[in-house]
Amino acid sequence: MENHPKFVHLPFHKLVVPRVLGVGLDGGKPLIQRTHGYAVAEFAVVLPAILFVVAIVISLLGITTTQLQLESGAVMGARIIGRGDPLPDSYRNSLPFGTQILAIPEGEVVELVLTTTRNIGLPYISYSFTLTAKARARLEPVFDEFG
Repeated sequence: MENHPKFVHLPFHKLVVPRVLGVGLDGGKPLIQRTHGYAVAEFAVVLPAILFVVAIVISLLGITTTQLQLESGAVMGARIIGRGDPLPDSYRNSLPFGTQILAIPEGEVVELVLTTTRNIGLPYISYSFTLTAKARARLEPVFDEFG
């Protein structure tokens, strides 16, 4: 095919183009197909999808981080209440914003429930997740003073 009179072989692009007269800007020049811009055009089409996936991953990482904060906060709060101490302000400030605290005494055990909501704030997609963490601790006997 390399020496065939109807084809033009361009070794620098390794592209074989049929020689067709009357096509192109001038009537007698053969058509040369160029592939320079295809990668940029494909990237421009795929870029919004990539950015959307990255935004979802970042939002899910934020939700996971919030859930881990709630879990560790529930365990810490249950231990504090189990010792008979009130929850300090530093504990409340360490929780995610808008967290609701519910302490439920059940005999010799106290259960602490932390609840908060977290939103995925993507354009045109807004979804709210309710995150909950529970922990239980045994109530310790409280002595006013040692004798």
